[in-house]
Amino acid sequence: MITWAAIRLFASGALDGLRRGISAAVKWLLSDWRNFAVTLLAGLYVFANFVHVPRLKADLAASEQLVTDTQLAHLGTIFNYIDASAQAQADAEANVIRVRLDQEEITDATVSRYRSDRDALRARFANLRIDRLRAAGAAAGDPRRADPAGLPGASDAAGGAAAPTGEDRLPPAGVIGGSLSLDDALIASEQALQLGALIDWVEAQAAVRFTPANPDKKGER
Repeated sequence: MITWAAIRLFASGALDGLRRGISAAVKWLLSDWRNFAVTLLAGLYVFANFVHVPRLKADLAASEQLVTDTQLAHLGTIFNYIDASAQAQADAEANVIRVRLDQEEITDATVSRYRSDRDALRARFANLRIDRLRAAGAAAGDPRRADPAGLPGASDAAGGAAAPTGEDRLPPAGVIGGSLSLDDALIASEQALQLGALIDWVEAQAAVRFTPANPDKKGER
C-alpha cells in the first residue's frame, strides 16, 4: 500500500527532475540564439497546425455552410416563383378555355332555339296559307257568293258592298302586321324572332365570368 511518505518522496523527485529539466532547457536556449530561433519556429509550427489552422478550417467550413444554405434558400425562392408562375399560366389558359366553351355553348343553344322557333313559325304560316287557299276554293264554289257571270250573290247584295278581295292580306293570329301580306308578315315575324334571339345571346354572353374562379369555388361556373 502506497504511503504518504512514498507519495511525498515521488512528488519531490518529480519536481526536482522537472526543475533540472527546465533549467537545462533554459541553459540550452540561452547558449545559442539559433537554439532559441529553432524553438520559436517549432512552437509557431505547432500552434499553427494544431490550434490556428483547425480553427480556421472550422470557421471556413461554417462560412461555406452558410453560403450553401443561403444559395439553397435563394434557389428555393426562385423555384417557388417559377412554380407559382407556371400555375398562374395554367390557370389563365384553363380560364380562357372555360370562357370559350361557355360562349360556344351559349351560341349553340341560342342558334338551336332560334332555328326551332323559326321552323315552327314557318310551319304556322304554311298551315295558314293552306287554310286560306282552302277557304278561297270553298268560296269560289259557293253559289251564294257569285253567279256564273261573276256577279255578287244575293247574300253579298243584301249585305251591302262586297268586301275587298285579297284574303292573303288578313293578319294571321299572333303575328305582327295587321295590314301585311302573308309573305311580308312572315318576314317581319322572322326579323322580330332574330332580334329577340340576338338580345338573348348578348345578355347571356355578358353574364359569362371572364375572371378565374376563387380556389374554394373552382367547381362553380
